[in-house]
Amino acid sequence: MNKNREFWYFLLQGTLDNKTGVYSNYYAYGTHCGDCLSKAMETAQNEGVIKPELIETCRLDDLESFELPKDAIEMSSDIFMLPTFNTYELKEEETEFTPPTGIAFGTDENEYETDLIKECFVAYNKNDNGIFEFELVADNSRLIETYFKAIDFLPTTDGFWIYIRDHWENEQTELFAGKDLISKEDIIKFLKLNSESTLKNGFIDIVVHSKKGETNLTLDEHKKIQLHTKDESVFNEFIGKIVGIGFEQTRDYYNIEFGYYHWHYRTDKSLNRTEFKKMLREKNFEQINMN
Repeated sequence: MNKNREFWYFLLQGTLDNKTGVYSNYYAYGTHCGDCLSKAMETAQNEGVIKPELIETCRLDDLESFELPKDAIEMSSDIFMLPTFNTYELKEEETEFTPPTGIAFGTDENEYETDLIKECFVAYNKNDNGIFEFELVADNSRLIETYFKAIDFLPTTDGFWIYIRDHWENEQTELFAGKDLISKEDIIKFLKLNSESTLKNGFIDIVVHSKKGETNLTLDEHKKIQLHTKDESVFNEFIGKIVGIGFEQTRDYYNIEFGYYHWHYRTDKSLNRTEFKKMLREKNFEQINMN
C-alpha cells in the first residue's frame, strides 16, 4: 500500500438504462477523498454506469487490518472495482435520498435507517434568545438550486461569510467576510463561479446575512439549509416561499449529521485549504478574529 497517498472505498449508485438502477463498488488511491472519487466515477462511467453518485465511503489506509477483496479487479494502478453490479428495477414512486456533494454516508452501521432521510424541513418557534429557527434537507439533485432560491427569499442582504471548519486538514476554524459581496446577485455569482470550492465543499459553512431581524441563511458543512432570524415576518414569509417550491414541513426529521456515520470531502476540482484562503483574500475577503 502506498503510504504517500490515501486509499478510499466507494459505493456508487447510478443507472444502466431507464429501467435499471445499479450499485457498484470501487477502491481507489489518490491525494484526497475527492481525487479518489473522481477515479471511481470515471471507471463507473467507462463500465456503463450512467450518472453515478456517491452513497457510501470509507478511508482504508487508516485501517491496519484491511485487505482488498480477492475478487477485486485492478483497472489501473490507482483503481480497483468489484466485478459484480447489484441491479434493481427503477420505480417512479420510489425515491432514495442521495447525499449532496461534499458529504457521504460511512460504511459503519447507523443508529437510524438511511431511508428515513427525506427532503423536508423543520421550523421552531422563538427560543429563549428570541430567535426563530428553520432547517431543511434537500437531495443532491436540487440542493444548490434550492439554496440560490433561499437567498432570493431573504430581505435585502448586507453580508457574506465563510467559515472554514477545523477538521479540514486539522487546522483551527477560520472566518472570512466578503467585503465586496453585499447584493444577492453578487453573492450568487461568486458561488456559481467557485461552486467546486464552496457549494460542493464539505468543510465549510456559507452564510448570507440580512440586517432585518439579524437574519442568517446558512448552507452548513453537512449541506443543510438553515435560517435564523429574530423577525417573525421574515420567518413566516420565508417558510411560505419554501413551501411554494415543493418542500413540506415535518416532525419526523432525520439528517445525515445526527445518527449516521458520515464523511466530509471536497471534489477533485476544488482548491485545497491554503489555495482556498489565498483565493478568498484575492477576492477581497477579510479574515475575522474569532477569539
